[in-house]
Amino acid sequence: MGLFTNSQTAVAETVYEKTKQYLKPKDGKVHLLMINSFSKFANQNFECEDKYTTQLNVILEGLQTDGYEIVDIKFNSLMGQGLTGTAEGFHTIILYK
Repeated sequence: MGLFTNSQTAVAETVYEKTKQYLKPKDGKVHLLMINSFSKFANQNFECEDKYTTQLNVILEGLQTDGYEIVDIKFNSLMGQGLTGTAEGFHTIILYK
């Protein structure tokens, strides 16, 4: 696990709790959830992006634990994001039932 994994997990759990109000009822239809996030500060190495991986896994696990089915996941990334303009921003769309 990464150095900051516990705090990343805690932040993601808070985000998921706040996100629940936007989830649609389980009605068999496909719905979407968009999550915005940023890369970790030092993301110049060829390695697992542990912050994004940890935080998105918390969201996915929460959805599944609450009985939702993950249909698909799509994302894009944008360079030069954040307050300093040095972070990579991620927009992740989770399609769920």
